[in-house]
Amino acid sequence: KFLKYLFLLKMASYNNSYNGAGSGFGLSIGRKWTRAVMILIIVNVSVFVIQLIFSSISSQWGGVSPGTDMDGMVPQLTLGPDQFTTIFWLYKPLAIGKLWLWQFVTYMFLHSVESPWHIIFNMLVLWMFGSEVERAMGTRKFLTMYFTAGIFAGMFCCLFTPESPIIGASGAIFAVEIAFAMFFPNATIIFFMFPIKAKYLVMVFAGITVISCIIPSSGNTAHFAHLGGLIYGFLFIRYEPRFSSFLLSWQNQQQEREYQKEEDIKRQVDVLLDKVNRGGMKSLTRRERNFLRSASKRYRKAGAK
Repeated sequence: KFLKYLFLLKMASYNNSYNGAGSGFGLSIGRKWTRAVMILIIVNVSVFVIQLIFSSISSQWGGVSPGTDMDGMVPQLTLGPDQFTTIFWLYKPLAIGKLWLWQFVTYMFLHSVESPWHIIFNMLVLWMFGSEVERAMGTRKFLTMYFTAGIFAGMFCCLFTPESPIIGASGAIFAVEIAFAMFFPNATIIFFMFPIKAKYLVMVFAGITVISCIIPSSGNTAHFAHLGGLIYGFLFIRYEPRFSSFLLSWQNQQQEREYQKEEDIKRQVDVLLDKVNRGGMKSLTRRERNFLRSASKRYRKAGAK
């Protein structure tokens, strides 16, 4: 992982020729922050500062100590550097065992206080690639991918390493990386002194990630979260347009059915009102009177909205 980010520090620029078609056009990594990327970076850095504060005063917190059984739910719980981190990181015995479901989102904003390079590298990659991906996708879809990728990566990691706490935005950022390679596959990135296209570079990273998941290591890197982010990012970019099209089609069908239902009700009401005009309310059956009452309530509710 260190080598991966080392090349980012040496990257100067990239050129993109979209899918190899047409003339190339220049892009500058991090040329201008988009709004969502800027907010994400500010929030991550702000939370990291809070972590540092809580970590520095953790000795004054008291509370649960390592190895304590918390209500019999989480035996031998190993705490993080402080209770703030323990509450908001992703730890399966807490997230699932105690239904602290917010951890599937909040863990993305926490980073290692022991190694500042953790947040520096993550935010650097988000700054370099995130803005271009946000411009390509639009802010709403970008944020949807970012957060759902982070949640999926956390769940994926919990599935394979259930006893390991997880912190960091890496899962979501890996999704951003593969999204960049899929939107700009022919972007030439300077890897040390060697140019390489984004699509090939992501393949290399994916291979390294898979190998890291297969071969156990003693490090603290959540490789399965990285792999989950890569998988989700690929699936999102590949199939989200089809899903959105299907969802839009389904919504249109539902609206059409609702419109048709309203028209049918109006026609039946008109028929019954004509019958009332001819013979009075006594001419209606009990079922027809109940139908008119229901239709009246339906129209009143619609008018109130």
